[in-house]
Amino acid sequence: MLGKKYRLTKRGSFNYVYRKGNAKNAGDLKITYVTAKGVPKVGISVPNTVGKAVVRNKVRRRIRAAMRGYVKNLRPSQIVISARKGAEQLAYSEIDGKLYEMLVRAGLYEKKETDKA
Repeated sequence: MLGKKYRLTKRGSFNYVYRKGNAKNAGDLKITYVTAKGVPKVGISVPNTVGKAVVRNKVRRRIRAAMRGYVKNLRPSQIVISARKGAEQLAYSEIDGKLYEMLVRAGLYEKKETDKA
């Protein structure tokens, strides 16, 4: 579970990120982000085109679990992760790899020296 202080929850916050942010794609996943102050905040969006509620929640849980490993090494920012049609077929390891790739390309991920592997 992604800690409460790292969650982006308000509709206005999502709209701000979509309006002002930059985007990176990796096939079935997309991140939109803006730099901010304080701790990084992450929001997840899985539209109806991905599938029914059970499928959407499964995708959301996988994305949230993958982000839990990265959130402490992110630069202060607001990030919205959007799933697209086809994301329901991705395994956890594929989601994890695509998120890492997009975060690095966006310059948001910074591995701290005190962390181990």
